[in-house]
Parts: sequence; structure tokens; C-alpha cells
Amino acid sequence: MKKLTLNLIALALLAGNAAAFDLTGMGADDIRAAQADFRAPAPQAQPADDLIGLDMNIRIPYATVKKGVEQVAASERRLTLIDKSAPVAFKYGEFLRISNIKIDQGGIIVVPTLTLKPYFVGTDKLAIRVQRIQLHASMEPSVKAAPMPAINEEEIMVQVMDVLIKGTYSAVNDFLKKKQIPMKAEDVIKLRYDKAAWTLHAQVSSKVLGQFIPAGFMGELHLTGFAFNDRGLTLTVQTPN
Repeated sequence: MKKLTLNLIALALLAGNAAAFDLTGMGADDIRAAQADFRAPAPQAQPADDLIGLDMNIRIPYATVKKGVEQVAASERRLTLIDKSAPVAFKYGEFLRISNIKIDQGGIIVVPTLTLKPYFVGTDKLAIRVQRIQLHASMEPSVKAAPMPAINEEEIMVQVMDVLIKGTYSAVNDFLKKKQIPMKAEDVIKLRYDKAAWTLHAQVSSKVLGQFIPAGFMGELHLTGFAFNDRGLTLTVQTPN
């Protein structure tokens, strides 16, 4: 039961924001043990009231968010951290601030500082609105002969989100492949950026847990709440009542 619980927590983290967590500590031996202990023939379907329920808050320190960004950067070469000893995310008044990253767009180096307002939309759905973007842009020496193009913040934000979304999918796919889970990143988390509203939408799924939990054992897990404070993020994960 201990091994199953640890796997549940790790995978709930993945579903909440897969790119933001360091899940390398969950080894293949743990997964095999969970499968060996619990992958009995699927039992008969049970009434919802007979299933094991789960209600927990998952606290994610900003240092863990930084590790997740490092994982995304490892999968997406256009994204790099500027100072590996400095934070990436922190609370800024009623908002979150993201800094210490740079994006390479074809030789144009963009260093954005993002002021974000993340909020819970509904079951399994989060949104992150860009309240403000501050940019510093420069050109690599190899392209300095060309004139510096005009900087359009709206289009730069689209490019930044494209890098983050593709890097997130790549990092999740790497994790799923490593754990030999026959799923794609989009099966775990779907990301869409609304350019007009300056808002990133995320929909998460607990389907990946089906690789570890026998049918009829526990109700489906869902993301039901989100908050943040000076120490980090908090996700509320529950089975249906």
C-alpha cells in the first residue's frame, strides 16, 4: 500500500503540471512492485460508494517548479536558464512572477519577465493569464548584420508559450517513455494558449493512473483546487464524493 500511495502522489503531481516536477525519484522497481502487488484480474465493477476515496493537498515548493523548468529546457533547446543558482518562479503580490529564462528565436534572444495570474477554472482545468510582460531582446553576433526587427509583445508572448508548451510535451513524453507507459503527453495534459486573451489553458487527466491501479479499486482522481503562497503552489486532488 505504501508503494501504491507513493506512485499515486507522484503521478498526481505529473497530472497537475507535468513539466513542473522532478519525478525521477520514482524508479522502475517501484512501478514493477506496484504492478506485481495490485495487477490482479480486474474485479467486477463496484458501486462508487464502495471505492476507496482520496482527498489530499499537494504542496509544490518553487524550487521544485524550477527543477521542472530545467527538465523542460533539457527537452526544448530554445529555452535556457540564465542563472542556475537563482529562482525561476516566486510570489509577487497577488501574482506569480517568472524570470531567469531566455528564449532563442532564430538568433533573436528574448529575456522575458512574466507577471502571471494563475487560477482554477473547474474540475481538471487551470488557466494562467499573462498580466504583464517585460522584455529585453538582443541579437546573436551571427545575425547582427541584419537590422533588429520591431518587437511585438503579443507575438513574442505567442513564441514564448510555444516554446513552453512544446517543451512541456517533450518532457512528459520522455517521462512516459522512460516508465514504459503507452500514452502520449496530450493524454495527460492538454495545453492551449489564447493569444487574444493572453491566457494559457491547461486540462489535466488522471488516466495515466490506470497503468497502476486495478479497475474497481479507487475512484478517478481529479484536480479540484489550486492556490499559491510565498512558499509555493498547492494543488487539491480528490476522488468524486
